[in-house]
Amino acid sequence: MSTSHRSGESPGFLAFAREHTFVTIFGIVMPLAVFAVFVGYPILFTIYLSLFEWNGMTPDKTFVGLDNYRHMIGDSHFQIALINNFKWLAVTLAFPVLAGLLIAYALRNRILPAPALVRTIIFFPVTMSLISVGLMFLLILNPLFGAFDTVLRSVGLGFLVTEWFGNYKVAIYTLAIVSGWAFTGMPMIFYYAGLGDVPKETFDAARIEGAGHWRILTKVAIPQLRPVTAVVVMLTLFESLRAFDLVAVMTKGAPFGYTNVLGYIVYLESFWNTRFGYGAAISVAILVVSALMALIILKKLMKGAFDV
Repeated sequence: MSTSHRSGESPGFLAFAREHTFVTIFGIVMPLAVFAVFVGYPILFTIYLSLFEWNGMTPDKTFVGLDNYRHMIGDSHFQIALINNFKWLAVTLAFPVLAGLLIAYALRNRILPAPALVRTIIFFPVTMSLISVGLMFLLILNPLFGAFDTVLRSVGLGFLVTEWFGNYKVAIYTLAIVSGWAFTGMPMIFYYAGLGDVPKETFDAARIEGAGHWRILTKVAIPQLRPVTAVVVMLTLFESLRAFDLVAVMTKGAPFGYTNVLGYIVYLESFWNTRFGYGAAISVAILVVSALMALIILKKLMKGAFDV
């Protein structure tokens, strides 16, 4: 009886924990505890707080149920911010992800000189604070004395000069491009590592058959990099939905709120308007949008990626 009980228990977690105490404590229990304290509890508390009206200063909270969410759906500021986040995502998918892939391919195939130096230069902005990046580009894109507009005028393209942060039609795209410039090094590193894992024989066979760089990139490299692309797109998604720093430093939502993003709206509603419950509701919306888009992206990009 005792023997059968032990044999039935051996695959279970308790049996494993008794035999591997160190691994159980430091490899399972402690990481789960850290996750619960620093991730799980804040998420649950934010969901709880979104059901209340609270000014953040008094201990009393007024339960309002789903009123914050109803107000959010009809809030034009929220709608503009949500659309801006999707615009931001579109720009960062088109610019840093594509640029990172092309640069990584060029470095792997020695198309660019001094690959180690180029890789370092491209990755360096990732290590910079977005606050410093924002301040730097405020000077570069200044329409009066900024280096960018000065170059445009000197080459006869002065008609392109505009208020890069004052023109509501281009301001959000300018912010997204600045963010993309700072983020390009991240997808480049991922793609550079991913290309190193593709068997060299695969590329050699394509070259023997007469394929050029463009065909090798689109027909050989990209299909082999689907798992890497899934990770890169996920990181880009989260980067775009948590956008805050550049807006806070460069435009503060101007002009007329047309550069507001969800993260900045949370800040304004919580700390300026002292509507912590409403700010929490918007935070929950960011979480839901992130989770839904992550699931869609993973389903599309990872389908059949590991088929053998």
